Amino acid sequence: MTGANGSIGRELVKALIEQGDEVRGLIKTKGMITQLPAGTIPFVGNLSDTHVLEEACEGASVVFHLAAIAREARSRTGELMRSNVDGTRNLLDACKKSKVRHFIFTSTINVYGRKRSEVLKETSLLVPTDKYGYSKMLSEQDVAASGVPYTILRIATVYGVGTKTSFFKIFRAIKEGNIMIIGDGQNHLSIIHSSDLTRAMLMVENDARSIDRIYNVSDGVAHTQESLIQLAAKLMGAPKPARHVNEFVVKMLARQRNLESDELRFLTSNRVVDISRIKADLGFEPKVTIEVGGAELVNLFVEKEIEKQ
Repeated sequence: MTGANGSIGRELVKALIEQGDEVRGLIKTKGMITQLPAGTIPFVGNLSDTHVLEEACEGASVVFHLAAIAREARSRTGELMRSNVDGTRNLLDACKKSKVRHFIFTSTINVYGRKRSEVLKETSLLVPTDKYGYSKMLSEQDVAASGVPYTILRIATVYGVGTKTSFFKIFRAIKEGNIMIIGDGQNHLSIIHSSDLTRAMLMVENDARSIDRIYNVSDGVAHTQESLIQLAAKLMGAPKPARHVNEFVVKMLARQRNLESDELRFLTSNRVVDISRIKADLGFEPKVTIEVGGAELVNLFVEKEIEKQ
């Protein structure tokens, strides 16, 4: 698994080990070994180290490719494309040599673009509007043409205790009374809890019907920006946010408010994702509601704020 030491990767590694799998994790430096769950076999290198990739893939039956540069604000375009596109090609080459039987590629709903009026199915037109989404679209094409049996997962924005940073910014703004709803707040935000994503990836690994298929993965609910912000305020016991601000103004104030471009793109996106295919093929059903998952995240935020005092 690439990205084994990331928040999503660690959760998946633990689940794979619990079901009896031997898991090899690719990490960039030896210092990251401590970030891997107990029982993971570490391989030190990056996606440009073809020798390490070949060694890690030798004898492996399934490869999960989670590693990617997703935060455009923190990387240069060339670095992002080398990691996400060239790195995926290098890994696919290693999989071919080792005759890996299943390559599971984590893509993103960003391949559809940021704002779409129609319900998005796996057959919808891909028109990415950011570099991350574009890099994933290119890699999807490489994966499908590689000859390696694959599954592509187009994943919504993931939330959960391991992916808290951006959401904590929103909670802090609510706590301080600085939160404003962007536009009319009726744009649709697609999300999924990390534990549901882990279950989806395990189902893909263990079901041959997922071979050579593409799946959207979200909680299947058409949340709005306003409903999510109001729920967070309710869970925090804070006043219901009522102030609205123009999207252009937010872009002007983003740096001042410590809002990264990727975070702003999410808050102003408009996407309703259809997950009927993964439900029909694999029987996947999201279990964690936003009320339960949101409360979990808010409680963690409150605990961290108390620790600071």
